Order: sequence, then C-alpha cells, then structure tokens
Amino acid sequence: MTNYSRLLEDKRIQREPAARAQVNQQLAACPAGSRDGARGLLAGEHEWAYTIAYNAMLLAWRAVTFSDGYRPATTGGHAAVVEFLRIRLGASCADAVQIIDRMRRQRHRIIFDASGTSRPAKFARPF
Repeated sequence: MTNYSRLLEDKRIQREPAARAQVNQQLAACPAGSRDGARGLLAGEHEWAYTIAYNAMLLAWRAVTFSDGYRPATTGGHAAVVEFLRIRLGASCADAVQIIDRMRRQRHRIIFDASGTSRPAKFARPF
C-alpha cells in the first residue's frame, strides 16, 4: 500500500470516500481544456495556452487522487497533487513527475509573477 501519511499529517490532502462522480467530473473537463490550449498555441498566445493545457492535466491528476479516496488541500493543492503523484507512481515515473512539477512552477510564474507588474512573466519550456 502507498504511504501518504506525511501528506495527511501536513494537511496537504485529506481522506474522503472515493466518489466516481468526482473522478468523472475531473476527466470530463479535460478535453475542453486541451482543445482550448491547442487553439491558443496556434494563435500565438503561448503562456495562456500553456496554462490551459496545464489545467486540463491538473484535472486528470486530481481525478487520480479522488479515485484513491483523497482530496488535495485548497491551499497548496497543486503542489500536493504533484507530491501525491510522486508517491503513488514511485521511482519508475520520477522523470515524468519532475516534468509535471516544473510545469506546475512555470504555470505559477505565468499566473502570479506578472500579476500587477508592467512586464509579462517569462515563458520557459518545462522540458
């Protein structure tokens, strides 16, 4: 069994009964986000396309946590989902989870670092 005790102790996730409706809701929202992200890329709006694609993937990652009977915290939830995946997927997927975590940090910079400034956040590829 996978050990999420540290995430539970730090209140980064909480236990809840796995609900198929939550999983389905997260997965149903993914395709629209992926299409919108692709359209943004074609229109040259790289940062927003990246953010939209990231959010579509986040919904899929959250579906994994819900399917295992956990819910990420409201504060710091994106980082909690990445750590959850790191534990759940194990060493064999460490490179993929590292890319996911870089994507999370990049999305954070796009959304928050440029907020309230006159310059846009610098876009960088995660891999």
